Amino acid sequence: MDAWSTSVYLVSMPNSSRPPSAATLTTTVGAMVLSVPLMTFTLYFVLVTDDGFGDFPATWALAILALAVGAYAFCEYVGFRTAPLEHGGEPHEVEAASWMRFTTSTFVRFAVCEAVFLISVPLGIITQSFWIVLVGAALGLALLTWEVWPGPRNQRRFAAALEARGVPSYLPGRPQDHL
Repeated sequence: MDAWSTSVYLVSMPNSSRPPSAATLTTTVGAMVLSVPLMTFTLYFVLVTDDGFGDFPATWALAILALAVGAYAFCEYVGFRTAPLEHGGEPHEVEAASWMRFTTSTFVRFAVCEAVFLISVPLGIITQSFWIVLVGAALGLALLTWEVWPGPRNQRRFAAALEARGVPSYLPGRPQDHL
């Protein structure tokens, strides 16, 4: 990184311990998570009739619950795994590479968690029950909030995998940012 890029990087985050990639990822994930309640609201007008939300098909609700448990297990056991960082490199390069890998992992976990909601949509249309969509939306939002949101919990979990060889990832921040 040349002097100009370094100065732009440092000026772009004046009193912040978060790199620009962290703010961008948070904004992107927030917009993507917002799609679940928006789609649920839209499907309300498609599936709700004069009779109400329709019957509650418990079998299909249990299928959505099982899918959510599978998505949770995948995210917990596979979603935060990555190859450890190699020794060497400038701190800003290591931090950029860490954020790139964390972002990739976040999008994979997002796809898995959102699948719970997306599968509930056609099931709700087939069963003509808005309840299935509500169950899928509730479980999907819970998973997205817990497993995908790029907060400190998920950053620390991913940083632990990156730092398995003792190389600092700077994902939760650089030491000088916490002084």
